[in-house]
Amino acid sequence: AFFPHLFDYSNRWEVYRGSAGSGKSHFITQKLIIKAMNDPGRRMLICRRYGSTITHTVWELFLQQLRFFQILDMCEVNKTDRIIKLPNGSQIIFIGLDAEEKLLSLTDISDVFVEEVYEASYDIIQQLNLRMRGKKENQQLFLAFNPISKNHWLYEFCEGSTKPKSMLYHVSTYKDNLRFLPAAYVEALEDMERTNPTKARVFVRGEWGLIQRGLFLLMW
Repeated sequence: AFFPHLFDYSNRWEVYRGSAGSGKSHFITQKLIIKAMNDPGRRMLICRRYGSTITHTVWELFLQQLRFFQILDMCEVNKTDRIIKLPNGSQIIFIGLDAEEKLLSLTDISDVFVEEVYEASYDIIQQLNLRMRGKKENQQLFLAFNPISKNHWLYEFCEGSTKPKSMLYHVSTYKDNLRFLPAAYVEALEDMERTNPTKARVFVRGEWGLIQRGLFLLMW
């Protein structure tokens, strides 16, 4: 489901909506690593809304994928500043969107990945778009999320008339990633259709939620 987009850099925005376990974040991580390794000197910004959530999520995911590609031992890993320097000089910089001063001081950013983008405001995402003004070609912003509510700004951004002109909008579910998922995990997801159809709509079928985000998160 994702492979046809691995070397496609033609869209400024790549937006990945999907169910739990669909593989969207793993794919984006792999695509960014390959892109950085093929183009020395790229500076990639990896974000979540809160810096405190990064260490055990996207930071670990990138380390896992660098290990998978067998290049982690050749990288310079700065755990304190959360910066990974690849063997060819490209950098992967991790930062919370709540660290606004640090965010605004960064220069020459070539690519941005916002994980769990539903946590972030529309204004922050547009700020990131403006920060990406380095000299590298094929600059892109990657957004990944579960479609928790139609009331969120992401719905209009993805489905409405004001969506960006240069955008890949990819929708996936766990069924696109079955070969990589444990059987017990798949069974638990599918059982959600019986135990909690409201959550299943989002996390199993990858469809837009129908209730207020705050109430949904309380239930979740």
